[in-house]
Parts: sequence; C-alpha cells; structure tokens
Amino acid sequence: LAKHQKQGWLHISDERNPPPWGRIPLPEDIFGSVNVVDGEIIEGSYQRMLTHRIVSSNGLFKLSEPFHQKLLQVLK
Repeated sequence: LAKHQKQGWLHISDERNPPPWGRIPLPEDIFGSVNVVDGEIIEGSYQRMLTHRIVSSNGLFKLSEPFHQKLLQVLK
C-alpha cells in the first residue's frame, strides 16, 4: 500500500469492518498510522490511534493474515 500511496500518512486498520477501496476506515478501526515518503514507510514514524477499540459494535478486533503471522513470529 505504501508504494501505491507514495506520500502522506497511511492508516493501518483491523479487518472487522473494511472500508470501500480508497476510503479511510472508521477511527475505531484504525490502530495506527505510518508516514510514507516516495512509496516507502519512514522508520520510527508509527503513531498509535487513541480512538481504536478492541471491541466495537462491529465485533472484535481482527488482524489481517500477514499481521497475524508476523505477530505469531514475534511472540515465538
């Protein structure tokens, strides 16, 4: 997604309530954002989203498969 966006802040959201393509997810579904410059994520730019909710009216927080696999790898 960073290569597609090229510049600006890229929101990282969970997958319980995916927005339509090109739209920004609801604040309760965004768990953080990273700054993108020239299609690359700037290291250390991650900022957590204080409005993210583990449980919302749309259900429980759900990681995408790549994030889920990375989390399992880090926890091992």
